[in-house]
Amino acid sequence: MIDTLEENREKASKLDMNEIIQKNAISPSLLVSLSHNSPYALMTLHRPSNVDDKNILEAITQFITNEVTKEIPLVWTVHPRTEKQLKKFKLWDGLLQNKNIYFLHPLDYHSMLKLNMHATIMLTDSGGLQEECTVLGTPCLTMRWNTERPITLREYGGASVLVGNNIDQIRKEFFDTLKQERKPERPELWDGKTAERCLEAILNFK
Repeated sequence: MIDTLEENREKASKLDMNEIIQKNAISPSLLVSLSHNSPYALMTLHRPSNVDDKNILEAITQFITNEVTKEIPLVWTVHPRTEKQLKKFKLWDGLLQNKNIYFLHPLDYHSMLKLNMHATIMLTDSGGLQEECTVLGTPCLTMRWNTERPITLREYGGASVLVGNNIDQIRKEFFDTLKQERKPERPELWDGKTAERCLEAILNFK
């Protein structure tokens, strides 16, 4: 995964953030003016544990509306499953009224990488984004109760902290994390040359 990131970092860096947002906006009239120095939160959410229970999803959206977007704009790439559940639970229309939430359709790899490069904070239940945040230095709130990628956690030198879907925990870590600076980390062997080592091992196998 880090090989892929490093191979595509330069291409992603050349993209324009405002063009990404306007091109992929769920609301066609969305006008945005973000620069590389603009603070914004970036969010993805799709796991059943977060979106399939109305009480949980509603609590998350209330936290976003009442607290997150009063501190910082939120760019939310909305998974089809999540959009379906937001509409099912009658939360969708209310969220669309919030001018500090930029709702986007799912993004291509380069566009998401570009937004991650400059985000102030990431809120996600994606395991892959945990890894990318570690290398890019994006402080990450992982909305899961466990992870198969412990090396990405702050306690092991990474950029991520587990918050599950407990709003009190999310709130605490969100406001604490806003005070942190980006701190890229590169765990051992996360040098973007894994494929080369694999190929060398195959070719030299006897």
